Amino acid sequence: MVLFLSVTIVLGGTQAPEEAQVKALIALCDARTDDAVRVKCIGALSALAQHADPTSLDANRVIASYLLGLLVPGRTGTETMLQAAESLIDIFADERAPAEANFRAGNVLAVLEGAVEDVRRAVKGIDRKKEGGRELRRHGEEVRDNLVAFVRYRRSLKV
Repeated sequence: MVLFLSVTIVLGGTQAPEEAQVKALIALCDARTDDAVRVKCIGALSALAQHADPTSLDANRVIASYLLGLLVPGRTGTETMLQAAESLIDIFADERAPAEANFRAGNVLAVLEGAVEDVRRAVKGIDRKKEGGRELRRHGEEVRDNLVAFVRYRRSLKV
């Protein structure tokens, strides 16, 4: 209950990330096999990682590293992989943010470039005939397109 209350506060943007919150959300995400719960955990982690204060860089680094690991094919379900890609785009959207230091130091662009084909394959493998499949496929195509555009944009900055 306390964890979910913390998630609500975090999503409201009123709280800086704390190490215990980050560890608890990562542990919960790893412990669950249900994509719906994992997607919510990743959303909360994404909100924490976007906290703009320079003192939050350690949390940003830990979260980004975790999310990059979720882009590995076969490690998670498709919905989880898509949410991780979408969250990384959101986290590093502003190249002027303090988190840019983690983007460069973590070689995030290279990892995202390498994940594009894996995301494409995952999206292509979504069965549209299954319940919710059409919507997931549409969402997956959107995430894939955003990932490709994000990588292209970040490469064009030549920073």
